[in-house]
Amino acid sequence: MNKPYQVIPDIDILPAHFPIPGAGFLPVNAFVIKAKEPVLVDTGMGIESEEFMEALREVIDPQDLRWVWLTHDDADHTGSILKVLEAAPQARLVANSLAVLRMSTAWSVPMHRVNWLNPGESINVGDRTLTAVRPPLFDNPTTIGIYDNKSEAFFSADCFGAIIPSPVQNLDDVTEGDLAQGMITWASADSPWLHMVEPKVFGGALDKIRGINPKIILSAHMLPAQGKTEHFLELLAKVPTSPPFVTPNQTALEQILAQG
Repeated sequence: MNKPYQVIPDIDILPAHFPIPGAGFLPVNAFVIKAKEPVLVDTGMGIESEEFMEALREVIDPQDLRWVWLTHDDADHTGSILKVLEAAPQARLVANSLAVLRMSTAWSVPMHRVNWLNPGESINVGDRTLTAVRPPLFDNPTTIGIYDNKSEAFFSADCFGAIIPSPVQNLDDVTEGDLAQGMITWASADSPWLHMVEPKVFGGALDKIRGINPKIILSAHMLPAQGKTEHFLELLAKVPTSPPFVTPNQTALEQILAQG
């Protein structure tokens, strides 16, 4: 975990970076929305669970949390969910019903604390409305990003992520070339189905985000990006016609192990 910090008024980031051998680093972020009814968005990686809870306590007393929103049930988003729910007894768990069903095969989800949401549905957290929005790219059918109507922030789950050369806090510290390559590579790797989609059809999904026009994009796998929405959409539009990502094989693993 890295040190948490305020992104914009009322929103803090709990940042981490996961090393990807031979490629760089993947940001892994969670967020706290300091609404009238405070919200935690995702719960980090299990391998850093103790550090995650310490970072969370730097930002907010978990007992003050009223909502825990899981954008989806992948392990890098649910790593501290049990500890968070224990530390935040008044918080309700917001997730897609399929995500809750799948998590229930691993642990006993307290259903009386659950709030099921589908894309297009909303919750009111006192001073703002949070609406579930399916991002144009996702690797998990349970994905529900968030549009915050007060801050005009879009919490985009895995979408708009990027593999970056080194851990940094400011997007300006990533060159344009590294950003473009990192975003296109991540999108192709995380959502390989995109290479089977007609570019015009995918363009329609991108236009939905263009219509929302968020002021800031807060991706689980990217540095906070203010005023970058159109640029990011243009980069993603290139993915369907880009070379598909090929995962490393056993030969690559042996080379990595030999270097270590």
